[in-house]
Amino acid sequence: MADPQSAVETVQTVEAVQALKYLLTFSCIAALVSYPLTNFVALTARRLGFVDRPDGHHKGHDREVALGGGLAVFLAAFITFAVEYISSEPLQQLLVKQSPYLGGLLLAGIWIVGIGLIDDRFGMSGKIKLVGQLIAALIVVAAGLQIHNFVVFGFEVHLGFWSVPFTVFWLLGAMNSLNLLDGIDGLATTIGIILCATIAVMALVIGQTAVAIVAAVFVGSLVGFLRFNFPPAKIFLGDAGSMLIGLIVGALAIGGSLKGTAAVALAAPLAIWALPMFDSFVAILRRKLVGRSIYATDRGHLHHRLMALFGKNTRVLAVVAVCCAVTCAGALMSLFMHNDLVALGAVLAVICMLIATQAFGHIELKMLLSRFKWLLMALLLRKENQEVSFQIQGTREWDMLWQSLVEFGEEMELVDIRLDINLAAVQEAYHASWRRPCKSERRARWRTEIPLFSDEHVIGRLIVSGSRKAGISSCEAIDRLIEMLEPLEAEIVAMAASCEHVKSGSNQPTSPGSSMASASPVPAVK
Repeated sequence: MADPQSAVETVQTVEAVQALKYLLTFSCIAALVSYPLTNFVALTARRLGFVDRPDGHHKGHDREVALGGGLAVFLAAFITFAVEYISSEPLQQLLVKQSPYLGGLLLAGIWIVGIGLIDDRFGMSGKIKLVGQLIAALIVVAAGLQIHNFVVFGFEVHLGFWSVPFTVFWLLGAMNSLNLLDGIDGLATTIGIILCATIAVMALVIGQTAVAIVAAVFVGSLVGFLRFNFPPAKIFLGDAGSMLIGLIVGALAIGGSLKGTAAVALAAPLAIWALPMFDSFVAILRRKLVGRSIYATDRGHLHHRLMALFGKNTRVLAVVAVCCAVTCAGALMSLFMHNDLVALGAVLAVICMLIATQAFGHIELKMLLSRFKWLLMALLLRKENQEVSFQIQGTREWDMLWQSLVEFGEEMELVDIRLDINLAAVQEAYHASWRRPCKSERRARWRTEIPLFSDEHVIGRLIVSGSRKAGISSCEAIDRLIEMLEPLEAEIVAMAASCEHVKSGSNQPTSPGSSMASASPVPAVK
């Protein structure tokens, strides 16, 4: 007599295989729709002049590339899902309970693509874009997606009033983390494929059929789009595409880990998003430590660091894909084994590997530890001068220039000097700080902030503060400081010239006519 338990397991296995075939069919149809649609959008964007032009500073490409990839991915996914839904009565019956959730996701997707296209075409400040992302997140939450409770390492947390803010924060983090990673050809698309495929399997295991289908459709749409986004890209995702993928994957990661009305098993979604969120965290940490705005652009992201190591776009894609696959595999294994430690182990393995090999995150870790050491020394040794310097990127020797500024600070009895260099075009970045104990009140000190220019681009800042030295006025001290800036200006001109030489590929470096003090002739004394 057959074992009833074995019979049940056999039936479940057959059903799982059939479901996977069904999802694979959805993905293939979406890919077939996405391929010609992406080509049409790319050609139309070029005719309309809707292209991303190189700027010789932050952008790495050297030719015009069509924008609108996000629109192509969205339309391919929408058309595929709509046709299948309309033509299949069983699918309608299957998804009838998920109609509000799917409707909200559709409306939020339309909104975020529209915001992204406006940003791609006209540009948008970080704060305004954040408001647009907030509206998209609130639409999804209003449609019924909320994290009321979550479970991690066996502990259940009831959010109560904080369920809406927590869900919104999750969705905002998802959109921005993938947006920040969209820096080289094919990267965000490749990550989106891996994440959506993982979520499709995870949702299938949990029993969230609607989430699995949507994820499978997006896998196919991104696969068809990748043919034109693979290096060298013929079309970019743009902010419309990267934010759309972030929104969809962020929402599906929660929906795919929620079984009925139970709490969200948070370990799996966190592991899925580990790599993009680690990149975002390190970027924010780096910018805060050097005093830049968190909206500032630089070339210190994961893909930039890997590009400096491997020098080839496809190699970077391969490394990031492997890292992302490891964390996603950890997420699935933790789900199957009901053990959150598996997901945590996979995430820590990838992060530690990146830091230990000095591929990414090691500079920021050193800066953070140095900041803690600085604070500790300030508490214990108040009479000691404190100085730190970091070669964040590149190989240029900035230390000699920095030491001359420190010597000037000691001579003039300055209180604080900070130098921040960010030559993104040649991946050169340097940060240094010097501070001297001072008994004078803050209101009795003067402070000046001088932007450093190369052509029209701001590529650094020098911030100096001090107190009045006996026999020398504050204005005299600032005049002496301006004289000290001449070596710095010469170095900036040389770096800008080398940048132009690399970009143009010519044998003779050109002089960019950079200026620094002239662009800011009168530093503001506060």
